[in-house]
Amino acid sequence: MNSLKIGWIALLSLLSLPYVFLLGAGSLWLWQRGWLWHWMAASGVCMFLGWLGVHWLRKRHLLVQALRMEPSADWPRSGVEAWEKVNALAERTASDNPSLEQPETVVRIFREVLETVALHYHPASSQAVLEIPLPHVLRIVELVAVDLRTAFSEHVPGAHILTLHDFRRLARLASWYEPMYFLYRAAAFAVNPVSGVLRELRDLASGQIYNTSTDEVKRWAIGYCVRKAGYYSIQLYSGHLVLDDVAFQDYRSAASRCDVEKDEARGERLREEPLRILVLGQVKAGKSSLVNALFGEVRAAVDVVPRTRYVDPYVLDREGIPAAIILDTAGYAGDEPVGDVFAHFREQILGCDLILLVVSARSAARAADRRLLDEFREFFQREPDRIMPPLVVAVTSIDQLRPAHQWDPPYDLLHPKDAKADQIRDVVEVVREDLALSADEVVVPVCLKPGKLYNVEEGLAPAILQSSSEAQRVRYLRCLRNFHQEAYWRQVWRQTVNSGRVVLKAGLRWAAKP
Repeated sequence: MNSLKIGWIALLSLLSLPYVFLLGAGSLWLWQRGWLWHWMAASGVCMFLGWLGVHWLRKRHLLVQALRMEPSADWPRSGVEAWEKVNALAERTASDNPSLEQPETVVRIFREVLETVALHYHPASSQAVLEIPLPHVLRIVELVAVDLRTAFSEHVPGAHILTLHDFRRLARLASWYEPMYFLYRAAAFAVNPVSGVLRELRDLASGQIYNTSTDEVKRWAIGYCVRKAGYYSIQLYSGHLVLDDVAFQDYRSAASRCDVEKDEARGERLREEPLRILVLGQVKAGKSSLVNALFGEVRAAVDVVPRTRYVDPYVLDREGIPAAIILDTAGYAGDEPVGDVFAHFREQILGCDLILLVVSARSAARAADRRLLDEFREFFQREPDRIMPPLVVAVTSIDQLRPAHQWDPPYDLLHPKDAKADQIRDVVEVVREDLALSADEVVVPVCLKPGKLYNVEEGLAPAILQSSSEAQRVRYLRCLRNFHQEAYWRQVWRQTVNSGRVVLKAGLRWAAKP
């Protein structure tokens, strides 16, 4: 034992002598007053209540409730499925209670997280972990470094003062705690055996509580780190990394200010991107009339003869509905072969954020509409990286339902008071059944005839607004996908130009040699 250790032991012994004396004197005083057993009973009750409290907190996870991790609201179904796998891995790893003293254990855990997420997105690859561009990996390193810096700065006392050498000294000092505390217990027991027995019982109870709390915190910390790594891995392998917000400190260098301006400009462009509402329906269902009713003026041609197959875009800017582009399509026939309708409108469906399906209350031939929706749903079931656009169904020509001569809106469909309201409600239910609509998909009966316009302002516009939050998620992924495609080709062009310059300079240098 070197002189430095002897000096530390002597110093700690000197500091502990007053407490040893105080413990012995206090126990003797309690014994003389006859309060020693009362004190022991009160201590036992307190320890028991504390033990119960720890288990109560443990069951309800109140200690770590504030730092729970949730998946991103912008992830499609594939991201949510990957998060479920990460969550299961976090629960299993925390239950295994691995020892984290060895770096190899930590590396193994994080590698398992990466492999789990990578295989989810690249199941056919033999090296799924490597299916990612190097700049994206470096970007994740930046984000993790920011998180670690923030965690240390805010939660580790003295982290901004202590050096790595100081931490090493503290770890060495902590290793001496066990033998020193053993010497203290032995000395205190020799001075006062009764007090020593009481202290051992107290240490046993508090140690149980400490170990329970420590194990719980350790399990939470392992689960939290696994989920954090899984969250970033999903961002990495799913391609959702580019538009994520980046946390900056108050101080920003010139380069950082430039980067922030670019990111904010990109976010502003995303916020300014209008919703794309695709209007679909059979021939003469009333699509163009519906577009005109939404605008409050004649914008779309209403033809008796079906138009040629093209899409007319109209910019809609009106109060109560987010800025949108209405895509009015030509109607499809009810006898078209299966798959032809969806194949024709596939590009428009993939490029829209909300679908407005128009069906006529006068026609019971809705087989083509049902086939289109079935193909629409099956397609998005096969594409977990996409979010299915929300659907709003508008039922037109309700003024022509029986009795045809009666028209006295508004109509209360929940509590119909006349035959007309009964007919409208029945048609809405039949349409919902014929099209196999879910509870989240809205059916709005409307009348579009000039002079009889009904339920566009009161029913259809609010239904579109109600579906806009889900449409915003679809818009986000659409813009992100388009941004990646544009950025890909811009990067290819930039790399080609830069490599061309390098080749040109090398050629000029070679040509200049004698």
